[in-house]
Amino acid sequence: MIGIIGAMASEVDGLKALMGNVTVRKISSVEFFAGELSGKKIVVAEAGVGKVNAAVTAQTMILEYEADRIINIGVAGGLDPSLEIGDAAVAERVAEHDMDTTPLGDEPGFITGLDKVYMDCDAELTSLIADCAEELGIHTVRGTIVSGDQFICTNEQREKLIKVFGAAAAEMEGASIGHVCEMNGVKFCVLRAISDGANSESTMTFKEFEKIAAANSIKIVCRMLERIK
Repeated sequence: MIGIIGAMASEVDGLKALMGNVTVRKISSVEFFAGELSGKKIVVAEAGVGKVNAAVTAQTMILEYEADRIINIGVAGGLDPSLEIGDAAVAERVAEHDMDTTPLGDEPGFITGLDKVYMDCDAELTSLIADCAEELGIHTVRGTIVSGDQFICTNEQREKLIKVFGAAAAEMEGASIGHVCEMNGVKFCVLRAISDGANSESTMTFKEFEKIAAANSIKIVCRMLERIK
C-alpha cells in the first residue's frame, strides 16, 4: 500500500477524484480514502497543516493500512534561486528547522532519539518522482526541504534557512512525515510545487498561486503512480 499525504484539500482532492474502489474511514479526525489508481493500491489523506497533523496521519497509515511507502505532496515556499511559481522541489533529505536544542550544544534541527538533523528520503522514489516532474516539462530542483510550524514570509527567515540548512524549499509537514517513517523503517519521499518565494511577498502570492502549484504536484504524482513498481 502506498500512502499519499497532503496538508490541504487542494493538494489531494484531485487524486481522490481519480481513484476507484474507494472506502473511507475517519481516524483521529482525519479521513482516509483507500482505493486504486493506475493499478496501485493507495490511501490518500488530507492531514491538515503542520507537523503534528502530518505525523499523526503518517503513523495511522503505517499502523492501520500497512503503508510501506509514503509520498508527501503539496506546495512550498521556494528558497533555491532558480525556483519559480509552479516549479518542483524534490527532497533528497528533510530536516525540522524549528527543532532547537542548541542551548544544550546540539546542532540546529538536531532530533534527539534519531540523533541526527537530516533524514534521507528513499533514493529510488526520489529519482522516480523527480524524473516524472522533468518529463512533464516542470523545472525541478533536488535538495534539502525543511519543515517547521511556521509560514516563512520574511527575508530574514528565508536567509536563515538557506544559510543554516542549505534548504531548497520550506514547508510545514514533510520532515515530520520523514521522522515518522524513519522511526518505522518505511520508505518516503517529498514532492513540493512552489507556491511562493518564502519572502515578504509570500502572503500575497501564496493565496494566488497555491491551487496552481498543488495541481502540478498532483500531475507529477499521477505520472509516478503509472511508473512505480
